Amino acid sequence: MRSSPRPPVQRVRPPKAPYRLVNRVMRWLLATPARSGRVGRHLMLLHVTGRRTGRQLVFPVAYRHGEDGRLLVLTNSGWRVNLRGRPEVEVTLRGQRRPARAELVEDPDRVAVVYRALIEAVGHRRAGRRMGIRINVPRTPTHGELADAARREGLALVHLDLPEVRQ
Repeated sequence: MRSSPRPPVQRVRPPKAPYRLVNRVMRWLLATPARSGRVGRHLMLLHVTGRRTGRQLVFPVAYRHGEDGRLLVLTNSGWRVNLRGRPEVEVTLRGQRRPARAELVEDPDRVAVVYRALIEAVGHRRAGRRMGIRINVPRTPTHGELADAARREGLALVHLDLPEVRQ
């Protein structure tokens, strides 16, 4: 029996054990201005409150500056559900902790538009690694393929409004 072909876009699932250690190191590095240095230009800490537990959770996340002036985080991680209906978060950006307002976008069409624009900006060969996805076609995926991946794989966006973010 022949297996079905891989979809054009898939979520990358990194191994859990090494990432626990990497995340611990990243939380330590990103916590202060003196340590955040170069890594802080692309990574920050996102502080959210657990929906069910009420515990404070801290996640190192990659970010980029969006065209609208807000920070943009691409994610397919389960922590995103903690933002549903709870936009008040904090971020540690370049070692400075500050309040922020998060907008979680899970609509597949809206997610596909942003993913496609970012893939076209960096090229489909390099985009997958930078965006936490695997592109299984030798071109930029179509809007429909990306929307399907967003539905199937849980691809989402988080827009963050921060007071006085300097680029």
